[in-house]
Amino acid sequence: MTGSDPIRSRDSGRLRLLHATVIPEWVDYNGHMSEPYYVLVFGNASDAFYDHIGMDDATRRATATSIYTVEAHINYLHEAKEGERLLVETQLLKHDSKRIHLYHAMLREDDERLLATTELMLLHVDKKSLKVSPFLPHAAARLAEVAAAQAGLSPPRDVGRSIGL
Repeated sequence: MTGSDPIRSRDSGRLRLLHATVIPEWVDYNGHMSEPYYVLVFGNASDAFYDHIGMDDATRRATATSIYTVEAHINYLHEAKEGERLLVETQLLKHDSKRIHLYHAMLREDDERLLATTELMLLHVDKKSLKVSPFLPHAAARLAEVAAAQAGLSPPRDVGRSIGL
C-alpha cells in the first residue's frame, strides 16, 4: 500500500490519500479479498488521513498522543479480486475538539466502482493519562481546513445506518 499526494477526487470532492493492490495473501477461499483485508486497507487510509492532518507517527511519539478508533461500520458492496488496484476516498463528516467522524469509500481504481465503505468514530487520546484530550493546535487547524474544503459535500447515503433484519 502506498500513500499519495492528497489529490481531491474530481467527482466526489473527497481526499484520495491511499492506493493499494489486492495481493494473493489477501484472497480467500471464495476467490476475492477477505474481510480482514478490507479493514486493513481502511485502517491504512485512516493512517494516511492522520498524516494529512499532522498526526503522523513522529508527532504521535513526540507528544504521547494518538487517535483511537472507537466505532466502525463497514459495508461490503462488491468483490475485490487479486491484482486489482484500489483507491480510497476520505470525507471528514464532522469533528470537534476531541472527535472525528470519518468516512472512507474504497473504489476499484480502473473504473472507480464502489467496493466498500466504512464510517468511523475516532477519539484523540493523551497516551500518558489514557484520557480523551483536545487535538494539538496544528492538527485542529488542519481538521478545520479539511472541513472547510469539504463543507459543500453531501453526507454519503450509507452514513448513520444500523444493522437490523
